[in-house]
Amino acid sequence: MRSRTALRRALAGAAVIAAAMTAAFGGATAASAHDSLVSSSPAEGDSVSSLSEVTLDFSANLLGADGGNIVIVVGPDGRHYESECAALAGPTLTTAVALGAPGDYQVEWRAVSSDGHPVSGVIPFTWTGESASDGSEQSPCAAAVGAGEAAPETDAASPAGMSGLTIGLLAGGGAVVLVGILIVIILRTRSRED
Repeated sequence: MRSRTALRRALAGAAVIAAAMTAAFGGATAASAHDSLVSSSPAEGDSVSSLSEVTLDFSANLLGADGGNIVIVVGPDGRHYESECAALAGPTLTTAVALGAPGDYQVEWRAVSSDGHPVSGVIPFTWTGESASDGSEQSPCAAAVGAGEAAPETDAASPAGMSGLTIGLLAGGGAVVLVGILIVIILRTRSRED
C-alpha cells in the first residue's frame, strides 16, 4: 500500500516538474516573439539627397494602437522635420518629411508589435540635399510622442514595469503552482478513499 502511495507521489512530482519546464520554456518563447524592423528608407547609415517620406517595414502587421506607432525625424539642430504623423498600412509605417540643412539626421521610431508589445529604435542617416524646411521645435504629433520627446531607444516594458519574458514566466509559474495544488488535492482524496 505504501509503495503505491510513494509511486503516486513520485509521478505527481514528475508531472509538476514537466509542467514547470513546459511553462517556463513555452512562456519565454511566446513572450519574446516581438516583431522586428525588416527594412527602412532611408536605411541606417545611408547618405541621401532626395527624401520626401520615411518608410519602415516590419516582420508582421503592426497594431494600430492610438499613439503607439510613432515616427519622428530629428535634424542636427535638434528640430523636428516630419511634416505629419505616421500612417500605418499593415506591416509598414510611413511619414512625410521636409528636411532642413544638410547634415546628420535620425529617424526615431516606436511601433506596437503584433503581440501587443512596443518595439523601438533609431536610424541615423545623412542628408545631402537642399533645405526644404526650417523644421519645428516640436513634433506635429507631440501629443502622441509626449510633448516632443523622442521615442525610447530600447524595447519598452509592459505597464507594470516588467518585460514580456518576466510576465510569461510568472504566468507559467502560476499555472504550475495551480496544477501542483490540484494534483496534491486529488492524491490526498484518493489516498483517503483507499
